[in-house]
Amino acid sequence: MLLLQKSALGRFSFAALKNSTVLCFLHWGAVFLFLFLSGCSSGTLLSDVTGALYKQQFGSGVDATLNAPLNSAFRYLRIEATGGRSALLVLGYIDPHPKGDIEVWYSADKEVVKLQNGRIVGTAGLPVDWRNVHFSNTPPGWEDVKLAPQTVLRSRDEAPGYRYGIADQLTVEKFAGTPAIALPQTLSSLMARRYTWFRESSTNVGRHALPASWYAVATYHGSQAVVYSFQCLEPQFCLSMQRWPVEKEPS
Repeated sequence: MLLLQKSALGRFSFAALKNSTVLCFLHWGAVFLFLFLSGCSSGTLLSDVTGALYKQQFGSGVDATLNAPLNSAFRYLRIEATGGRSALLVLGYIDPHPKGDIEVWYSADKEVVKLQNGRIVGTAGLPVDWRNVHFSNTPPGWEDVKLAPQTVLRSRDEAPGYRYGIADQLTVEKFAGTPAIALPQTLSSLMARRYTWFRESSTNVGRHALPASWYAVATYHGSQAVVYSFQCLEPQFCLSMQRWPVEKEPS
């Protein structure tokens, strides 16, 4: 299993661990601070979230996310980072927002990923973090994008490096077929063809240019949702995110 390990500088980076104990929260201070700053307004108690993640030993070379025991009372997100490193996150709570509810997901090692309508709107504990992500206009619904391409204006702060107010003008459009990116082993080509795909590209150039984001929309647990996405926080650091476990018959 590939977990996040604290560096000498106090930041976190992915590292391969042999016979590692996976899916147990090691340090809670940053999580409590993040909850305090974010305003945990509703959802599951943090103690219940910890109970949704289990201790289990896996041998080296085994992707522990594929066989980790799951609690059916909780929702999970599988994330695969650049280089094939993976982790399971559990949904901590949903924060109501006028532009779309924000899902707050936690990993076993206190990384946090916040998603709004499938888009990353905040992270903590990753090698690259996005802070204070704002949209000047409400991102269009996926049904609206099906009718015609849409424009989204986004502002974000990035760490480390303390880059503030990076502006992105994004064009969102429906994509015919499957994206020309390497899909994870957990998403077969057959499944990918059953999804409705959207591409979100930026007009930025130079140091702030990012690869296009990809979103797959399908019915998940009875509701339309982004079931898979590929999003980059910087050109060399991208995340594949998949609702877990995968439903076999999307519609």
